[in-house]
Amino acid sequence: MNRDSAEVALHGITKSYGGKRVLDNLDLTLAPGELLALLGPSGCGKTTTLRVLAGLETPDTGTVSIGGVDMTSAPVRGRGIGLVFQSYSLFPHMSAAENVAYGLRIAGSSKSVRTRRATELLEMVGLSEHAAKFPGQLSGGQQQRVALARALAIEPRVLLLDEPLSALDAQVRVHLREEIKRIQVQAGTTTLLVTHDQEEALTIADRVGVMLGGQIEQLGTPEQIYSAPHTAFISEFVGAVNRIPATATTGGVSVLGKLLKISNPDSAPAAASGLEALIRPEDLRLTRQGDGLGIVESMMLRGPLTSVMVALQGRCLRVDLPSHEAAEFSPAMRVALSPRRDAALIDSSSTTPRDSLPAAPAHLLSHLGPIA
Repeated sequence: MNRDSAEVALHGITKSYGGKRVLDNLDLTLAPGELLALLGPSGCGKTTTLRVLAGLETPDTGTVSIGGVDMTSAPVRGRGIGLVFQSYSLFPHMSAAENVAYGLRIAGSSKSVRTRRATELLEMVGLSEHAAKFPGQLSGGQQQRVALARALAIEPRVLLLDEPLSALDAQVRVHLREEIKRIQVQAGTTTLLVTHDQEEALTIADRVGVMLGGQIEQLGTPEQIYSAPHTAFISEFVGAVNRIPATATTGGVSVLGKLLKISNPDSAPAAASGLEALIRPEDLRLTRQGDGLGIVESMMLRGPLTSVMVALQGRCLRVDLPSHEAAEFSPAMRVALSPRRDAALIDSSSTTPRDSLPAAPAHLLSHLGPIA
């Protein structure tokens, strides 16, 4: 770990613009060397959180500390922070090596120090052979790696990444996020990543904070956020889910004929009717059954997995299976469905209208049929 990596603590942060509160008494702590991702819909406050930590915005109330030192009123340059934004912001008239060394030059480092550090970092990001090239001669992914190396050149105590991959092609994003994680681990720098990309957050972060309405809805490991979401919003925003009617019964709820425990008993609605279980596509079991109530509508190959879309009681449910298992199913086939797990998150369609929740990206929604 970088010996200069710092703990970061935001406490009681509020921030309003034009009377609208964007951050609402926010508390957030990053451990030294940790990569924490803030995830959430547009307007949830994640970028404002990053800007407050960077010193680009001053909170209305609350404190920002880095390495145990109060930095709430400190200027950007006094915080020991490296910034990487969506736009690369490289100097077009400078080579890749000169861009990387720019911060060191401003800090007064000698030419030999600048050259050595730029060489080390370009090798770290896999661009040694492109050191003499200008930004216009580099691809978007290469430019973003130069921007990352430039941010690391000053050996920041904290690295801030604001949607760094959103302007890149999908294949480049996948490759570069793996590079960012490798580089962050190698450098050992405390890092805050702001993103709206659920897969990006889940694949590279040590912990993920899901934001809504200026607050942290849930903070935990990627596994906790995905497999044990606290609320219906988190369940739907972080991955695909099916909403399946549930009936309250002794000891839990009945879903597709199986008794399930309620995984969110503290926040589950008290109403006995209008209940829905939120179940991920891979957590449904599918079997061929001549008198089954489900009918296969379509199949969608997703590489090693295939999504089987099943019409059931006026809804279209998605079941994700290993592609070799899905091969035994075909459109118009009658099937039966059952939950694989023994517990499910429960929501009430009667007390929690769907339009009261921020919509998850369209490609993540799996309840394609009418909601009964």
